[in-house]
Amino acid sequence: MKKAILYTIITLLLLLCWQFATFENNNLKLLISNPSQSFQYFQSHSSLIFESVGFTAYESLSGFLIAILFSFVLVFICLLNRKLFEFVLPIMIVSQVIPIVTLAPLFIVLLGIGLKSKIAMASLMCFFPIFVNLATGVNSIEKNYHNLFNIYNASPSVKIKRLYFPLATPYIFSGLKVSSTLAVVGAIVAEFNGAEVGLGKNLFLAAKRLDAELMINSIFFGCLLGGLFYIIVFLIEKRIGKWYINNQKQ
Repeated sequence: MKKAILYTIITLLLLLCWQFATFENNNLKLLISNPSQSFQYFQSHSSLIFESVGFTAYESLSGFLIAILFSFVLVFICLLNRKLFEFVLPIMIVSQVIPIVTLAPLFIVLLGIGLKSKIAMASLMCFFPIFVNLATGVNSIEKNYHNLFNIYNASPSVKIKRLYFPLATPYIFSGLKVSSTLAVVGAIVAEFNGAEVGLGKNLFLAAKRLDAELMINSIFFGCLLGGLFYIIVFLIEKRIGKWYINNQKQ
């Protein structure tokens, strides 16, 4: 409760400083507008902004879920043959040398300017943190647990269900929390390179038109969307991962 009050006070102070600074400096006002004008812009263009938020949210969520699915399937395949991890993991790490944001135009060429390219970009941004954290969690399990399951001659499917995924849960949610925000970044970056509607398109148009109010609203709702995804993952973790969250607090 005290933290919430503190954050609220800090936010209000920052808004007041922002409002006052733009009154004193017209150049600053032209570049970043001010809170009152940005809110007035939102009131008069709310339908456009909500439509953009809806499209970006759909692209981000779809990409996030696809990344989760592919990560879990790939890890599941690797767990059936543990040596595959030694082959796949270095490839995944090396693949990150390529700046992923530069692939957005390629996705548009391959998949078109519609939703598919945006979802693919969001999915690619999310995939690596989920897969690496899940792989790290699986590889961090102590040998004693492996020996115990081997003594009882447990099948690979039983090990996956009763050993790997339960004990890797903290790592899984670490990856999911990182990827939940990257999904929004991926969708917006893809929209920057060509889109019919979305927060990324709004930001692109704002830069072209020097429309500071549109820029501020798009940035604000992009941050809000990323924060919302993070909170949803956090709440799910709080419900599923009680066993290790309580241990961390002690």
